[in-house]
Amino acid sequence: MHIAAIVDGNGHAIPFGEPGTVIIYTLAGDRWKAGDAFAFEPGGHPGLASLKDAIQTLAAKLGDCRIMLLRDVRGFPRTMLIELGFTLWSVAGDPADQLDNVMQLTAQAAEAAAAAVAANRASASDMAVPAFLGGSCAGIYTIDISQVQGSGTGHNSKDILLPFLQSTPFTRLDIVCDHVPKWFPGELGAMKLNFSTTPLEDGRWLISVRSDARRNGHRSGCSSCG
Repeated sequence: MHIAAIVDGNGHAIPFGEPGTVIIYTLAGDRWKAGDAFAFEPGGHPGLASLKDAIQTLAAKLGDCRIMLLRDVRGFPRTMLIELGFTLWSVAGDPADQLDNVMQLTAQAAEAAAAAVAANRASASDMAVPAFLGGSCAGIYTIDISQVQGSGTGHNSKDILLPFLQSTPFTRLDIVCDHVPKWFPGELGAMKLNFSTTPLEDGRWLISVRSDARRNGHRSGCSSCG
């Protein structure tokens, strides 16, 4: 693991923009060793283009080291450093005193990010999808949106239906819902899909979305396709 720090002549962290020295610390076993060091003076490069070049040069010198300790960094330098993949830590005093703490916090942040990704994947895998009905012609599906939303999944109609509409060849999709989604006219129109609505006796709606049967490889004129 490598951590960089920008320090002054006394070895204390300084704000980005002040002239100083960049030190790269490397974890060797259970101890940190101060390795490569070089001068860095972004304030000596007037103009945004020159400052951008200075930051890019700094990033190139640091190689795969993308953790940086400094007193403070704001504005364009902060934005650019983050875009270049740096994790920035604000510290006071000697950065060497904070290396173990930063390493621990970095590991915790990585674990939290991995857990969030896993949770999102699990949520996506649990997503309800329209059921295939079949019939005399393939391509007929149905889904009860009100039932899915009533089960507490937290997904709205767009989360559930749009991926299906965009990626699955179908002839007719029957949707039972509490109301006609407001996004239907715009999104379905853009995909050149037609839909009709029928009120049900229980107060809900049956929406039938139809695609071009010939475009999706189904027989035109099939009675099951509507």
